[in-house]
Amino acid sequence: MKQLKATIMKANMSDHTKQMYADEFSYEKDDIVPPPYNINELKSMAEYSTILQQCIDAYKTNILGFGFGVEYAFDFNAEGVKPAKKKAAEKEWTRLEEFTKYMNYDESADVVLGYVIEDREKTGNGFLEVLRDGQGKPAGIEYLDALHIRICKLSEPVDVEFRYTENGELKTMNRKKRFRKYVQVINEKKVFFKEYGDPRILHCETGKYDDTTPEPLRATEVIHFKIGSGTYGIPRWIGNIVNMYGARKAEELNYLYFKQGRHVPGAIIVENGMLSESSYQQLQDYMDDIEGSDHAHKFLLLEVEGLPTEKGLTG
Repeated sequence: MKQLKATIMKANMSDHTKQMYADEFSYEKDDIVPPPYNINELKSMAEYSTILQQCIDAYKTNILGFGFGVEYAFDFNAEGVKPAKKKAAEKEWTRLEEFTKYMNYDESADVVLGYVIEDREKTGNGFLEVLRDGQGKPAGIEYLDALHIRICKLSEPVDVEFRYTENGELKTMNRKKRFRKYVQVINEKKVFFKEYGDPRILHCETGKYDDTTPEPLRATEVIHFKIGSGTYGIPRWIGNIVNMYGARKAEELNYLYFKQGRHVPGAIIVENGMLSESSYQQLQDYMDDIEGSDHAHKFLLLEVEGLPTEKGLTG
């Protein structure tokens, strides 16, 4: 019997991913703290999971499903409350009711806050822009997409006025606090925001604190809703991310099996031949596809050339 020898060659495998995703932020230049996880991947995970979006919807419904309103900070009907205090509280009540009603002119306030909560549960971070009127009082809110927001390092401490209640009386005191800046980049256009409560004037284009900044270029404020105590929040489900990816890949593999209608590919063995250069490259590309789902249940067609002998080509 004629003896045949086969040579098995290992394809070159890369130990790191080659995929790219859009990230236009200048982390070192703008003193931005890099997020611990890929924000794009975290936000898109709900599209791949069979249960995550349902859990997020439940959170959003339980938090905002019953709406929100205004409450007195003290017992309005208690004995001994001065008429002047009641009158001032009633005036404040009316102002706050109007504020909550017209926080956003395009959508209701609970819808806007629902977007923020959804981002917080998907990525660990939700951002809300606060607009002020000519008197410096909050006048409206806008939703900021967590995909396009990054957080800067803490600034030096500044003096801020802190309000608190003591024995039913409103008092104020000065204290030191460190604030952050926030950066939004969309299509290479950059906008800076300052943290809610920061008394300084920030230029929205340069990101510099400048008291001479014109009114149209003054940065608005951002409230950061996050999960955890870090610079960035971390989603509650992060410990299950590998299982979620695995479950998705298993479902895709099962879907392709039934769609393509074939079982495990067969193997055709050719004797006294060798792979052509193009077939070797095709086999290498096939093995380099570590995802595997695109090639599952498919045949791999390879061209084989005969080996030269004294009497010509074999096969």
